[in-house]
Amino acid sequence: METIHTVEAKALVELQKRDTAIDALAARVADVPVKIAALAEAFEEKKRSMSAARDALVALQVKKKGVELKLAEADEGIRKHQRELNLVKDNNAFKALLTEIEHDKQSKDDLETEELVLLEEIDKAAVQDKVMQVEVKKTEDFKNSEVAVLEAAGREAAEKLTAAKGERAAAAAALSPDLLERYETIRANRRGLAVAAAHEEPGTGKLSCGGCHMSLTPQKTLDVKKQDTLTFCQDCRCLLYLEKTIFG
Repeated sequence: METIHTVEAKALVELQKRDTAIDALAARVADVPVKIAALAEAFEEKKRSMSAARDALVALQVKKKGVELKLAEADEGIRKHQRELNLVKDNNAFKALLTEIEHDKQSKDDLETEELVLLEEIDKAAVQDKVMQVEVKKTEDFKNSEVAVLEAAGREAAEKLTAAKGERAAAAAALSPDLLERYETIRANRRGLAVAAAHEEPGTGKLSCGGCHMSLTPQKTLDVKKQDTLTFCQDCRCLLYLEKTIFG
């Protein structure tokens, strides 16, 4: 059967509009926890970045302490060898101690240079640590604000969804069982769209399916213009109606 003639055509179209609105509301309700989870993950990622910045700062500070200990050891080595210089009598031993002292002084110079570099890196890391703390706070405030908005919108959509489902049940109950069953079967196979409006091209008057957007054949064009008539699209097989015919 390529057409359905029924005085319930308008009621069926209105049922589809209700179902389309219900599907949209259900999608909004389902989207709320997804968006909240995304906000939470963005916040956690920012916190991880802050922790990484803090870890980098701490690692530099620990490294600096290690350099400070080595500097202290180098100073002690220099002092020790200088004391020993006053005690040795042998010329070779004296020269060996001088070499040790020079080695210790060179090590100390290298360590002091390393310490200066570390101090610069620590300053930069400390700035980055503070920047990340500020960013985390901003991200947290934004998350909390958005979550509050989303939760309020979700509650509102859920209330509307409950009311819409109740109205839909009453509207569906008013239809003949056979027509409703056919509608539900098509809707299940068409991902929620059983009835679609035919679109009329301005100027030419050519019609196309509102479901798949394919042009209607001349016969389908004639059928969809008939009063109390729904016709199947030759391509996607959803039921078509003409707005001005059904609601005119």
